[in-house]
Amino acid sequence: MANAVEKMKDIGLRFGDKLVVVLAVALFVWCIMQAFSRPTTDLTPEQIKGYAEASEKNIGRQVDPEDILATLTEQGIKNSDFAKQAEESANIRLVASDFKPQREWVTPEPGAGLIRDTPVLIAATNVFAYPGRGGALVYELDAEGNRVPDTEPEDAAKASTLARRRSRMGSGMMMDPSMGAMGGMGQSLTPEQERQIQAEQERRRRERRNLLAGKAEPKAEPEEDERMPGMRGMGGMMRPVGPPPKEVTRGLRWVALTGTLDHGQLLENYRDALKNPAIAQPNYARLDIERQQKQSDGSWSDWAPIEMEKNLDILDNLPEEDEELTPENVRPDNLNDPLPFLTAGLWEKVHIASLVPEELRDVTPTQPGMMGGGMMGPGMMGSGMMMDPGMMGEGMMGSSMMPGSGMMDPGMMGSGYGMGMIGMGGGETLANFWRSDAEKVMIRALDFTPQQDQSYRYRVRIVVFNPNLNRDDVSPGVDNKSTELFGPWSEPTDEVHMPPDVTAYAMGTLPAGAKSDMKVVFQVVKFNPEDGVTVPRNFEAGPGEIIGEVRTADVPVSDGTGKQSKSIDFKSHQLVIDVDGGFQPLPTDFPGGVINRPALAVLLRGDGAVIVRDEADDRVDEVRRDLDANYKREIKESDKIRANSMGGAYGEMMGSGMMGPGMMPGMMGSGGRR
Repeated sequence: MANAVEKMKDIGLRFGDKLVVVLAVALFVWCIMQAFSRPTTDLTPEQIKGYAEASEKNIGRQVDPEDILATLTEQGIKNSDFAKQAEESANIRLVASDFKPQREWVTPEPGAGLIRDTPVLIAATNVFAYPGRGGALVYELDAEGNRVPDTEPEDAAKASTLARRRSRMGSGMMMDPSMGAMGGMGQSLTPEQERQIQAEQERRRRERRNLLAGKAEPKAEPEEDERMPGMRGMGGMMRPVGPPPKEVTRGLRWVALTGTLDHGQLLENYRDALKNPAIAQPNYARLDIERQQKQSDGSWSDWAPIEMEKNLDILDNLPEEDEELTPENVRPDNLNDPLPFLTAGLWEKVHIASLVPEELRDVTPTQPGMMGGGMMGPGMMGSGMMMDPGMMGEGMMGSSMMPGSGMMDPGMMGSGYGMGMIGMGGGETLANFWRSDAEKVMIRALDFTPQQDQSYRYRVRIVVFNPNLNRDDVSPGVDNKSTELFGPWSEPTDEVHMPPDVTAYAMGTLPAGAKSDMKVVFQVVKFNPEDGVTVPRNFEAGPGEIIGEVRTADVPVSDGTGKQSKSIDFKSHQLVIDVDGGFQPLPTDFPGGVINRPALAVLLRGDGAVIVRDEADDRVDEVRRDLDANYKREIKESDKIRANSMGGAYGEMMGSGMMGPGMMPGMMGSGGRR
């Protein structure tokens, strides 16, 4: 094969140039033959000369003007007398209204009537999901979803509830309890008392941080069915109109979703789209929520909407709502679910820390002698009395007015509450919905439908009312028919697990004895779905033993009658198969000789599944730690009527006078729906 290639190469080198020359000669001969085969031209020089002389005579020939006019007349071309027509047109007066189109091109409005576009919506960010359980105060509903009238006589529980509400609505002198330790008016605290107060304030700061997720318009006259149950307004007064709805405590499981929305960016998008800064405010309609459920094989189900009807059965039937830590100008009404008042359990991770005012995130230290010296705290009325904002809507000064000044609160002016229908030019008005100039706002949703021992993850999107609905002054292709516009979905949350109603956490080991094997100390947390009470208790169990049994435990109450002792079934129906951990010997070369390994327990559940509990994970589990800390706080505060569900320290701070500048006790909430 190589020889054949070499021969072809030699032939190409020897005869290639000769072949090219032969082809070129053949092409030349073919072209010569084609040239001789073409016919020659018949035009002679004499003919060309004749054509040139005829053309010269035509160009130089003189035509009589009369002949030209006669020709134009024959063709119908006459003198238009343009000068006379121009003179007559100058005397004609034009009226602009005669040339007005029957239909205007755009609707007149400020901003030169520019064509409107669809605002670009954005997704919520930093969406965080956190599980919780407790007992909420709700109206009892019948099978058809109607509220059940309360025809039973008033008992102690009802009286305590009414007393709590009256204390929220009352007014009077707010004194710092620490004045009792001052020894009299104007006297200062001792160094020991100051250290105790500082230590207490630091404890409150730590407990307050547990409530926060993340890092650091006056209300319209309520409808009759939104007032105090069974009451109607009469010139600012209340009068009974039959039995009020019956209130019950309902045990609930929930996942609290919190996140932030770049409201400032959304305002810019609205200004760009609507061309008019005066009306460039998003009208939030609601928050759409979808979730996935983790399946037995570890995969995730498809995204599906949560069961809003079941959630609304609770959120639309709240006789009392809990306190809010964020101001209204960062909490859009339709993007934040209200917090039901909890009679059992406490709220955790339901506020965005960066949006909570500093005076609420960190307790401002009390200045010794400030109250005792007769000085008033910032924001207090000059008379030394404080008016409760809950009373201001009943024919008295609005909660948005500065005490004693009659002027509007600047914070309210920025948010735009209570502006009513405002003319914006071009016939467009701005309805009375939530508005704010805040750069960042909070979103919050509560899902009361998770099942125990299930894992989920969530995503949310904002829904706004279409500002271009039924308008003609929009760009081609802009949606002016849909009532609502939908924003993009947020990123999914991290996995959130709803613990079983009875959960055993491994907390340590007990060494093996002469007659027993090694045992693990379990903290069993029992949630009662009937009343929402959660109680933890420690149990010891080794291989072959069932974790938990019926024991007596202290149960917190919210009516101020003190803790109660009840028999509670802590049985987990989980069998200990094997345990490990505890003190293990080390090689002789290591100092100390032993190491304490975290407890490890292999358990058999009632459904046949095998699970592992590890002290290294369970001891630092955030949900377990919150439940344990909340139980201790509820027990400690069980001798006081619960004023809110933010923990005992929060209630103390609101009533102690240890508050930030401009804050007064009772100003955080009125119990009505925001």
